[in-house]
Amino acid sequence: MKATFITLGLALLVIQQGEAIKCYQGAAGSAADADCTDTTATVCHQPMFTEYTGLAAGSYGCGACPSGTTKGTDCKECTGDTSAGCNAPEATGADFNCHTYTINAAKTAFTKTGTLTCKRLAATPIKCNMPGNVFDNTFTVANGGCGPCDATAKAANKCAECDTAECNVMPSPIKCIQGDGSDMTAKDCLPAQGETTPTKCSQAKFVEYTGLATGQDYACGACAANSDAKCQDCTGKSDAACNTKIETAENFKCYDYELKDEKLVKKDAAVTCQRLKDTPIKCNMPGSAADKTYSVKNNGCGPCETADKTSKKCADCDEGECNSAFAVTAHQLLLPLLATVYSLL
Repeated sequence: MKATFITLGLALLVIQQGEAIKCYQGAAGSAADADCTDTTATVCHQPMFTEYTGLAAGSYGCGACPSGTTKGTDCKECTGDTSAGCNAPEATGADFNCHTYTINAAKTAFTKTGTLTCKRLAATPIKCNMPGNVFDNTFTVANGGCGPCDATAKAANKCAECDTAECNVMPSPIKCIQGDGSDMTAKDCLPAQGETTPTKCSQAKFVEYTGLATGQDYACGACAANSDAKCQDCTGKSDAACNTKIETAENFKCYDYELKDEKLVKKDAAVTCQRLKDTPIKCNMPGSAADKTYSVKNNGCGPCETADKTSKKCADCDEGECNSAFAVTAHQLLLPLLATVYSLL
């Protein structure tokens, strides 16, 4: 620090003695520095270069920033020297382009509006920015899309950035079928204010042999937490909806059973069973080992559970209404017969 003050003091002494400092001069900076005609000048000035925007209007010259410019905004100064100009034009890198964006009239989505030429210093990397995953209709793309995101916007995922020319292309919104199913047209999924851009579509879950779950519409976005019993989702695409109508096969009927007089007996009315397109017809019923504690699965629609079938508590068959009478063992047939014979003795 002490040496610096000594150097500056010597420079000022030389200047006071009448030796002019050198500065680059002219509208775009002269090819070489030159002595200042004003021997009282102690500083040089030059236009400010703003990263990703370019050089401000103005000239290179001797003395303080001229009238009509603002030091630190569009003009900067440096301490003059008699041996070389301190305000040499800064080396720049090659220009590149980034896409520009604006919010639509309805303030529901950002629209790409064109490209902008971005300027940089020689050591500055290429950067483009764009709206991020979290939608904010008050967001403004930084510097027309040139350069990095504002740190706060990036942290909030309202801005995203990339590092090649014209890389800031927002992904097209996915399409999903939306609503109660009365309109099966795929529509763009646009996030609401403060929400993350959807990447999935959702719909009512089809439960085999039962049908579509209730209380679930077609929608943009993943299924809500703890809704697995009624909801299923899929990865969205920009060209077509993934949550299309589920293909089903023709319904069929099976019989349910209930406990009456300590016995499992068939109910009078058959139950309608629903299935997916390639799902086979199956009905289930009490098996030969079923007792009064056994409960027929899914109202008789569909196959037995593996454990129940293995233990002969359940039997199944593969035609509509085929479970009208369940299998009984020879032991079960003999018990009432023996009781009758015994009563006659």
